[in-house]
Amino acid sequence: MIDIAKVPVQLRLGTKEDTKVLTKLASETMREAFGEQNESKHIDAYISQAFHKLSVQAELADTKHNTFWLAFQGEELVGYCKLNRKSEKPRNLKGYKAVELQRIYVYDQYKGQGIGKQLLDACLEQARQEKYQAVFLGVWEKNESAIQFYEHMGFEKMGWHYFLFGFDRQRDYWMVKHL
Repeated sequence: MIDIAKVPVQLRLGTKEDTKVLTKLASETMREAFGEQNESKHIDAYISQAFHKLSVQAELADTKHNTFWLAFQGEELVGYCKLNRKSEKPRNLKGYKAVELQRIYVYDQYKGQGIGKQLLDACLEQARQEKYQAVFLGVWEKNESAIQFYEHMGFEKMGWHYFLFGFDRQRDYWMVKHL
């Protein structure tokens, strides 16, 4: 048996050829992250909208507005993140050139190996290269482990907004890291 902690992680940009594996990973990591705290009808509704094969394919193809970083251990896709340049900025960032870190997920079995940090570092470096002044994100107020991760990585809370997760209106914190 291979010790997954000893297999190096390779990052690369996602392309539309990654649609099938990314759709699978996105759906499964969403269930891992939110399945215990949310009703399945809300998760199913969100996944069917956000991670439909055609939606993912269109996002991957729209490289002007979206960048996906994919993390592989060997041949297996184990995590990903997405920068979205088309998102509406929170009011607090008016006047800033800001980009949204829209998603960052890693399979549970691979957490604690620094993969999330590597993905986030890739996004932050890309944002710097593209001359963004800030990176912002929304995180569910009940996702304590994610909030702690982002705070550890230098993000600060700057307000909140409502997010429709399936049919459930939830409160997310806005967080920002100035570059």
